[in-house]
Amino acid sequence: MPNINKLSVRGGSGMVTIPKDELEMCGLLAEDGAPDTDVQLLVKMERPGEWRISVLDESCVDDSWYTGETPKTGLPVGAGSGERK
Repeated sequence: MPNINKLSVRGGSGMVTIPKDELEMCGLLAEDGAPDTDVQLLVKMERPGEWRISVLDESCVDDSWYTGETPKTGLPVGAGSGERK
């Protein structure tokens, strides 16, 4: 799941940003690099201070990077440092 890296306020609403490379990796950007406006997201507060962001139509998400296959975007996967447990 993408990391939220910024919180801001615009037009009376709270906004968060998600790293563009992670959106691209999941196939949520149009060919021109802009967000795919056909994709609908659900943002739900799970408990105070914790929200879940989900794509309503999961078929829109390219999850090949998650299963270990090469993503369609060609972005390198697993290049980060750290250890998964």
